[in-house]
This record gives sequence, C-alpha cells and structure tokens, in this order.
Amino acid sequence: MLDGTASIDLDLLLSPGDAARFVARCDWMRRDGRVEASQLWVVLHRRHGEWTHAYRAVPDRRPGHLAVYLERAEPGDRREELAAWLATRAATPRPAPASA
Repeated sequence: MLDGTASIDLDLLLSPGDAARFVARCDWMRRDGRVEASQLWVVLHRRHGEWTHAYRAVPDRRPGHLAVYLERAEPGDRREELAAWLATRAATPRPAPASA
C-alpha cells in the first residue's frame, strides 16, 4: 500500500538481476489535469537485454492495491537519464486541460 511514507513492493516488476532505484514521492499531474500522490521509480531490467523503465506507482481504488504505470522506456542502462527525466517531470507544473 502506498501511504505517502512507506516504500512499495516491486517484486512483481523485478526479475533476478534487475535493479530498482527510488527517485521521489510527488504529486503527479496526469494528462487529464488530476493530481495523484505517486512514488517514482527507475528500474533496469536485464532479462531480455538491458531496458530501463520509468515507473509511477499510485494507490488503487481497491484497498491494499497499487496501480503501476510505465511512464517511459529506453533501451540500455539509462537510469541516470530517466531518473532526471522523472524528477523534472514531477516538478514541472502542467496546465489543466481546456474544458469543452
């Protein structure tokens, strides 16, 4: 469960040899303008060649569950680049979408 202080369990995302790095907790603005309390992670997956993924985890509507979103993926070991991208993206205010 993500309560703003506890770290999440990434076991379902990780294979042996993968490396996970916590980046930040933030209020992430979604494309629809809603804000979600999120934890940001960068994971280097090594199972089928090296791929670096930027993940965002948020509490799911179901108690005790998480929703995990893949925000970006890049080939190779790009952990530093994607951690910086996540940190910048989390700190950048997004305008609310125009109402119809």
